[in-house]
Amino acid sequence: MSQNNHYDVIIIGTGAGGGTLAYHLAPSGKRILLLERGDYLERHKDNWSSRAVNLEAKYNTREVWQDRAGKPLHPHTNYYVGGNTKFYGAALFRLRERDFEEIRHYEGISPAWPIRYQELEPYYTRAEQIYHVHGERGVDPTEPPASGPYPFPAVNHEARIQHLHEDLEKLGRHPFHVPLGIMLDEENPHQSKCIRCDTCDGFACLLHAKSDSQVCCVNPALEYPNVSLITNALVSKLETSASGREIASVVVERNGAIERY
Repeated sequence: MSQNNHYDVIIIGTGAGGGTLAYHLAPSGKRILLLERGDYLERHKDNWSSRAVNLEAKYNTREVWQDRAGKPLHPHTNYYVGGNTKFYGAALFRLRERDFEEIRHYEGISPAWPIRYQELEPYYTRAEQIYHVHGERGVDPTEPPASGPYPFPAVNHEARIQHLHEDLEKLGRHPFHVPLGIMLDEENPHQSKCIRCDTCDGFACLLHAKSDSQVCCVNPALEYPNVSLITNALVSKLETSASGREIASVVVERNGAIERY
């Protein structure tokens, strides 16, 4: 393996996890490589086409997985820079405190995490800043404790949803705004990236106004000279050292050839 192929950090995948990690490490000065199985998603009018997205499944992977019975399974997943955040509905809830504890289900016990919500809370707060989350504290009765407000105000309801909200309150219910990661400025709509279109959940954003990993994390990380990205790079194997205690190389299938980093 040549010196040019040596990196201090190699991150496999550019979705919510990989992209955010790259964003955090970029200022460190370490030589960082991002490996993405897919390519950049083409900005095209089909991004907002229900026929292309839902009926033709244009952006879904064509590979076939297997279910637990060994039968073919076509996964609803996507391989692009930004991962599945390119198509998510921009809803960014925190896990609840209870989610980290042991939970007894009908078919068994879900063991407790080795960490607790309180340990992750500062990172949730930072992530909400990075991903431009709009919301309102204190209105969701299930919301876990937070050390600060959402960085942006909750998105105003459209008329029909506002009426529904009021009707539910009259019934003694507690409706609340979903925390959304979008680049919306309702006070300055002429400057807002987000235009409140009707193609968000399940669609890629033509305007780069959805807070996805590519827009919020990967693109800013790549502005640092120590960060590189290789697309269409399928990681097929991690090779260990003789001791088996560390990764010696990452094996990548790309353009019909095998590369090692």
